Amino acid sequence: MDRPLLRPLLIALPLLAAGGAGAWWWFTRPAPEAAPDPLSNAVLDQRLLAVEQAIASIERGQSRTSQRLADLEARSTVQREELLGWGQRTALLEESVQQVAAGPQGESGIALRLDEVDLLLSFAETRLALSGDIDGARRAYGFADGLLSALTAPQYVNLRQSLAQEQAALAALPPDPRLAARGAIDAIEAALPALETAPAEEAPAAPASALDKVLDALVDVRPRGAQDLLAPADRQRGLAALRLELGLARLAIERRDSDGLQAAATRAQDWMRRLYATSASLEAEAARLDALAKTNLALDVPVLGSTLVQLRAQRRSEGAR
Repeated sequence: MDRPLLRPLLIALPLLAAGGAGAWWWFTRPAPEAAPDPLSNAVLDQRLLAVEQAIASIERGQSRTSQRLADLEARSTVQREELLGWGQRTALLEESVQQVAAGPQGESGIALRLDEVDLLLSFAETRLALSGDIDGARRAYGFADGLLSALTAPQYVNLRQSLAQEQAALAALPPDPRLAARGAIDAIEAALPALETAPAEEAPAAPASALDKVLDALVDVRPRGAQDLLAPADRQRGLAALRLELGLARLAIERRDSDGLQAAATRAQDWMRRLYATSASLEAEAARLDALAKTNLALDVPVLGSTLVQLRAQRRSEGAR
């Protein structure tokens, strides 16, 4: 075979093989799947199933919401009933209080009112005796007067008159002297730091001789009055003693102990003069302590207690009948 004929044949054989392979693939390839019809029964069934599931989920949510609303309504009903019950109880209590305030009913009501008056008067007397609480005693007497004024029987006229006299005596009392005494103690304690830096009063200068001028150049002499606690340790102990005396004075004020207050104020004045140099500020605080020592802390209420004694005597005489 000639070479010119062999070369085209060699070129044509691969082409024929490729064409045959392509033709074989084209005829043997799988057929393309057709797109599902959106109106087919299967597609419609799937959509309907999804819609039914969504509707079921919504219905379950609505059921839970309805249950919660029912629970809230039940709780509101219970609370409303409880509130109505409290209102009824409050109305009953108000009615009972109005009945008691309107006046005692029978001997038991009068006895209860007299017991309350006795308790209030005893409370006022105890408050004055223990702590000198004038305002508390006035309030207690006011309540007792309100209770006793409802008893209009003739046998209680003397009690009301005696109670009115004691109320007038309490109203005429001057302010509690302990208030001013406490204020004085507070002012003295607040002024102690300023006494450390207060300038000392200088004595009038006498004519100086030549020897005095020489000594003044060598030694600085400053008169300090009664001040003798100059060392730091001595001053610390002196300040502690001064504050202790002021605390004792405050305790005597609370106990209405005029003698104890006078003794503590005098000792505090002595310590103050030993601690601080003589100055105008020191003299002012010393004068305040002197006035504090002369304070009378006692309360003089001679009529107080007569109504309570009269009330108890009257109740004993009525019980003996």
